[in-house]
Amino acid sequence: MAEAGRILGIDFGTKRIGLALTDPTGIIASGAGTIENDMNVLDRIADLVRSNDVHQIVIGMPYAPDGGKGQKGRQVEAFIARLRGVVTIPVETWDESFTSIGAQEAMRRGGMKKKQRREKGRVDEMAARLLLQEYLENHG
Repeated sequence: MAEAGRILGIDFGTKRIGLALTDPTGIIASGAGTIENDMNVLDRIADLVRSNDVHQIVIGMPYAPDGGKGQKGRQVEAFIARLRGVVTIPVETWDESFTSIGAQEAMRRGGMKKKQRREKGRVDEMAARLLLQEYLENHG
């Protein structure tokens, strides 16, 4: 793991990107909203990294059932290559195969109504938080 400090978790989507940040000690992940995946997305992420003193980025990598990378995995790899052009901190991937399903289940168990769970970005943000927390639990 990178030096102590905040870690940014990213749940990549072609329309929206879910974000999560750890506390300054890098122990607890919290949702940090979503951003549109548009032509300014890399600048917004670089700004977020600078303004939150982020020392590492973890991006969810969707693996196919056979363990390979499908079309979405290739999109994530291309995004990571572009992201590495605007940030100088380590960028790692973490298996996010079931984070969106887990996010929906966690929101349901938490009592969130179906309409709220469908709101744009809620699942994306929760998926980013879950993948980042899982990463932290496995790298502690």
